Amino acid sequence: MNNTATSTLIQSTRDNINSQLIAGGVTKVPTAKFYFPGTYTEATYPVRYTGYGNNAGDKVTIKAAQAQTTPNDGSHIGADGDCGTAIANRGGDGKYTFTLLHKAAYLTFTPYYSHGFADDVKVTQIKVTANEALAGEFDFDDSGIKLSTRPTASADNRSITLTLNGGNGFGIPSAPDYAKNAAIMVLAPGKYTGFTVEYTLYDQATQVGGTVTKVYDKLTLNEGKNRPVAANLAVTHYNANAYSMWDATQYYWKGYEDVQPILNGKTNDNYPKSTTDPRWYNPAPAVTPPASAKYDCKDCPNMNELRWYAQHGAPHWDNNTLWAAMKHLHKGGMWLKKQGVIAVANSTSTDIMKKIAPNGLDYTAVNNGAAAKYTNNSIESGKPSDISDYFYLPALGDYYNNGELLNVGISGSYWSCTSNPNDSNGGAFALIISKEKVEASFFFRKHGFCIWKADKAPESE
Repeated sequence: MNNTATSTLIQSTRDNINSQLIAGGVTKVPTAKFYFPGTYTEATYPVRYTGYGNNAGDKVTIKAAQAQTTPNDGSHIGADGDCGTAIANRGGDGKYTFTLLHKAAYLTFTPYYSHGFADDVKVTQIKVTANEALAGEFDFDDSGIKLSTRPTASADNRSITLTLNGGNGFGIPSAPDYAKNAAIMVLAPGKYTGFTVEYTLYDQATQVGGTVTKVYDKLTLNEGKNRPVAANLAVTHYNANAYSMWDATQYYWKGYEDVQPILNGKTNDNYPKSTTDPRWYNPAPAVTPPASAKYDCKDCPNMNELRWYAQHGAPHWDNNTLWAAMKHLHKGGMWLKKQGVIAVANSTSTDIMKKIAPNGLDYTAVNNGAAAKYTNNSIESGKPSDISDYFYLPALGDYYNNGELLNVGISGSYWSCTSNPNDSNGGAFALIISKEKVEASFFFRKHGFCIWKADKAPESE
């Protein structure tokens, strides 16, 4: 309280907040009593609230490191920089009442993922950054935070990090839901530039984590106002229905999506087992020229195109890009040059690449399956610098024997539309990617590999 008669700030000596919290079993209360030493007779007095545990009446500290334990619970803001002012009015009983006007700014984040995450996937912290000071010690008077003396921007005050549930995080719903994960941050009000928000995600099942960044550039935060921020997290999502036996008429887990194994090493007995199952592979015989796909694999690249990717795709293994499949987070995948880029570099055209492999043979016409195999072990690490020349294939793994999911995040297996003319047991060509190699080769058609199109991974629409 500001004693206007003496122009001194007098701090309250006690209050009844804790007793109300204990009695009510709650984390916040709408009203409270504060006790001040001395005698007060004026009709009104200015009141300042400078935050929990702050003994200074003319300074407010917005913390750069904030923490929230429970979703949609702002009880932590008092310790993290909440502040306010009021006018205390004397009543007939000699007691003073006031209504606090909050003077900090507030952001309430409700991140979500429209494709849906498993309960194992959490948002563990949220970090905001700007070109101006968001945090630090600010001058404070009866009108609130003095932005005219805002601290000089530095690495220590240009960002605020809000840690959620001790770092264990909150769940991520498929639509904004305050009860599930509303996260509340206190900031200094004002106009900001270069404003970015980083969401740190972690999958407790796959043990994969990463950040998703949203750039707002310019942003104005008004004092006393809570601004909701509902962000659909920009994590590329790959289709769980992309897996198929070679050229089946239905994808691998059609009709059994609810029991589809979605983590490495998991299996389910409802995998396709019989030639009468529409999920079974195309039984086209081993003939010359090789049979071409008619169903699921008809739009996949042919074996000639796979050879061009493997031999001239300048493969780069990227173990940092975050992506999602089957409700979980993963990393790992290969950047390959697009067909048009390969064509220009090799004085050919994409039409010719479909008809002739780099060695001059047409593997869609000749019986030369054994010689068709090509392995490239010269793999660069990281993203290529000329990223627009490339496309990304995630390491989606495959369903191998007995419907077991293997190698997600480790390798990817992608069908071609070309069968193997030398394999009477049902072989077909596919492209395999891993951090060690890119390989165009032949495999049993019963494997659950991915369906794709040239220069395009099987993303969800």
